[in-house]
Amino acid sequence: MSSVLDLSVVIAFHNHAKMTIDCVSSLQKYGPNVREILLISNNSSPDELRIVEEYSKSQPNIRVLTWDYPFNYQKEYNWGISQTSGEFILMLNNDIELTEGSIGLIESMYKKASKKKVGIVGCTLLYGNERDIQHAGIFLMPEGMADHMYVRERYQTALKQVGSEKFPYDITKDMPMTAVTGAAQLVRKSSFEKIGGFDEKFIICGGDVDLCIRMNESGLQTWFVGGGYMLHKESISRKFIPIPAEDFYNSYISYIKGYDPELGDPFLPEITKKIKIHGV
Repeated sequence: MSSVLDLSVVIAFHNHAKMTIDCVSSLQKYGPNVREILLISNNSSPDELRIVEEYSKSQPNIRVLTWDYPFNYQKEYNWGISQTSGEFILMLNNDIELTEGSIGLIESMYKKASKKKVGIVGCTLLYGNERDIQHAGIFLMPEGMADHMYVRERYQTALKQVGSEKFPYDITKDMPMTAVTGAAQLVRKSSFEKIGGFDEKFIICGGDVDLCIRMNESGLQTWFVGGGYMLHKESISRKFIPIPAEDFYNSYISYIKGYDPELGDPFLPEITKKIKIHGV
């Protein structure tokens, strides 16, 4: 039997019991043994919650908790992480699925996060078609915006054309980054708590990038771990929710701090040097 990582996996869900169970099952099939898996229900219906609770009864390291307040990703995960016992935390969206391409990936992320100067670790995410890139790190842009590197590009093309103008960075290699998505973030719990966790001013989006920027400012690096991927069936676990204006405003205030007017994103200048300020 392989050793157990001192890792708590936190997965929030709203209904979609089958998707949540599929996420956990794939983690158990293709991922490492972990200390615990916390499933945090946010206003799920009694029937959907019951399905997840029944499933968890046969799983000794799974706990189902409820956080029945108005949806706020940051508040929910701050609370969920406060309930964990592991030294490290892996936050996963419930629309994440591991495959054969994920074998060894969480172990690599855990090993990277264990290094003294590392704060947050992310990885490659592909869309559900297991063909196109959804996330390979996040870069900052002018005007306080951010985007995912190589988003919607073919994964195999990015591997074959490494070093080209279109794909200057090798996503099979580990790289420091400004930020990685909160859909799959691994962090040391004490480091997360030291910087105050997620900023709860954010409601739906932006808090994950802000967390990375603040972690970088604290002296701990954000890293992208290459080689392997997870699937992200993006945003199908909830109906479309308009992004509040305050999320855009708070993102601008946070992101602009990490952007270098001369270099662009300091970690991915070959991507961002081609992006000009709107209207210039």
